[in-house]
Parts: sequence; structure tokens; C-alpha cells
Amino acid sequence: MKKKISFSTAISYVFIAMTVTFCLTMVISSKMFESKVASVNEKETMYDKIADIDQTVRRNYYTTLDDSRVTEGMARGYVQGLGDADSLYYSARQMSEYQDIQAGKIIGIGVDIIKSREDGGYMKVYNVYTDSPADVQGIVSGDTITAIDGVSTINMQVETARRMLSGLSGTTLELTYVHEGSETTATLTHKAYDAPSVISSKEGDYGYLKITSFNAKTASELEYAANNLIGQEVKALVIDVRDNASKDFDSAAAAADILLKEGTTMYAVYQDGEKKVLYTSDKTSVSVPVVLVTNSGTGYASEMFTIMLKDVADAKTVGTATMGKGGLQKMFRLPDGSGVELTIAILNPVTSRVYNGTGIAADYEKTLDANQELTYVTMAPSEDPQIVRAFEVAENLSK
Repeated sequence: MKKKISFSTAISYVFIAMTVTFCLTMVISSKMFESKVASVNEKETMYDKIADIDQTVRRNYYTTLDDSRVTEGMARGYVQGLGDADSLYYSARQMSEYQDIQAGKIIGIGVDIIKSREDGGYMKVYNVYTDSPADVQGIVSGDTITAIDGVSTINMQVETARRMLSGLSGTTLELTYVHEGSETTATLTHKAYDAPSVISSKEGDYGYLKITSFNAKTASELEYAANNLIGQEVKALVIDVRDNASKDFDSAAAAADILLKEGTTMYAVYQDGEKKVLYTSDKTSVSVPVVLVTNSGTGYASEMFTIMLKDVADAKTVGTATMGKGGLQKMFRLPDGSGVELTIAILNPVTSRVYNGTGIAADYEKTLDANQELTYVTMAPSEDPQIVRAFEVAENLSK
């Protein structure tokens, strides 16, 4: 038997419900208002601080201000103030070059170098890119760089030399080099040039692929190279991502898609704590085992690529632990053509633990000695201890 309630009682229930709803709404609104007020107050404090600095500088600085330079400095300083080394500010010119790199173009003079042990410790060129400034100048693999902008390279670190060789498109440097026993000094202009991101070869029964960077062309280059090797009936693929610290996550995911079966390949956890599917793969995949070679220079997109293959394709890794750069960066273009690259989420692998800050340990650790660390980039795969170890692992997996 159903119990009837009076009209007045029903009105009371409705009133109580309305009162509770009103109170909850007021509490939530109050919290939101307080949050907004705090945010507004913080912004006012920040703007007041900038205004105070600006007024002080304009009254007291000894010479005329370059307002454009000051504005760029403030923008860069704001992003640096986040305390996140992976969040960066790009000027309009840097943004243009960033887009060239994402499209598969490199800015520079077009040489890869190592520290030479045969030529008194100068820098040795081991690769020259086609149609690059160095190529046009006539520099070839095996030439020795003895000075950059008048500074001798004999006691210079490789990273220092690479930094001195780099520069914004259109800027110049003075390069002194030895070619066929004759020393020449030439002025070279930095420019964008095409460079393949995937290098491949058949090594015995196995396919070797070196991914130097991830960009818009990488997936198609990898697909072509992998299919070519599989067509030659290789037993496994060894993929080298050492010293690849690209930040093009979309391109890395597209490249992984070439190798992986259908399904989710990566999640991400955003500011609100929500875990969302970030990338998926279609049905196309490779039918042979995959071994990856990593080191401490393997970071960002190449780390994500590595963990995707480990989780979804049961790939194995050889070498040493990776960087531990498990944040997801995204570029935001600003109205004036400049840009801000921000960490917007933390990558969350399908089955493996989160590796941000810790890196991905190698399944089969293989280190290089100090000399090998300097020269491995010039070694043939059959001479590189880490690649040789990867071939051994691949052999066991293919049995």
C-alpha cells in the first residue's frame, strides 16, 4: 500500500530541496569567486611589479632603452619563471626555424662532427648534407675543422663546437678547415636544408634503422625503410634512437603506428588529473621482432616511441637508460608570430610505469667506453658494440 503525503508536506520537501541547492550553489560560487579574486590579485601584483621595474629603469638607466629587446626578454623571463626547463619561449624568428625543423629541414651549415684523435684533437667532419652550405663550399667527410670564427678547435669540446657552428638562418660564421692537405678559411651562411631522419641498411639477417630525429617526414621514411628491409626477409629490426631528443610527439606517434598493432599506445594525465587516451594505432604492424638501442641522449619523443614499442609490441631495449623526459610539450603560436612551448601533461604508458624524471632502463645494458662514446656515430653497425649486442638480442628473439 502506497503512503500518501499531503500537499503541504510536498511543498515543504520542494522548499528544502531548493534551499539545499541554493546553499550548495552559493558555496561553489563563493569558492570560484575567491579563486578568481586571488587570481586577479596575483595578476595585479605581477603587473604592478613590472610597472615599478619599468618606471625605475626608464628614470635611471644610463642610455636609451631598446623596447623590443626588453619585451623579448620579459617574455622569455616569464616562461623561465615557471621553473620548467622543458617550457620555452620562441621569438618570431625562432618560431619560423622551429617550423622548418618540424617539416624536416635543419638550420645550420650542414656538417656532423666528432673530436678527432688522429689530427691533433681538431674537429673531424664525418657527414655532409646534400645542398647544405658546407656541401656547396666543397667540404667533404674526412675534412678537419681547425677553427670557428677564429677560435681554434684543438682544445674545444664537441658540444661547444656544435653550438658555435649553429646559428639563425641568414647569419654567418668564418670556418677554417683542411681539405686534401690544404687549409682554407671561408665565410658560410646558415640556412635550412633537407636531411633524412631515417637511415637504414641490411646487416646480415637483420635490418638496422637509425632515427636521427622525428619530424613530419619520419613516418613515411620509416615505413618505406622497414617495408624494404622486411621485403628482404630480415629476421628482426634494430632501431637506433640514441641521442635523439626531438620534441615532435605527433610525428613519433605516427612513426610508432607503422610498427604497432591496433590499440591504444599512450595515455596522458593533464592539469585536472584526468587520464586521457593520447595516441592510438591502426591494424598495420610489422611481423618481426623489434629491438631498440637507447642511451642518455634518448629523450622526449624518442622516449615515448621507445615505451610505446615496449608496451604494445613487446620490443626489447639495449644500451643505457634514457633521459627521463616524460612530459608532453605543445607549441602555442602567439599573435605576433612568436611562440610558447609548454609542458601540458605527463605521459602515462599503457602498461609500463611513468618514466618522467627516472628514464627507461635498458632491458640489456651495454655501455661504451669514453673513446667509443665520442666515435660511435662514425662506426659501421657491425663495429658498434651496442648495435652488435642488439643484433645478438634480435637473434634470440627471432628463434
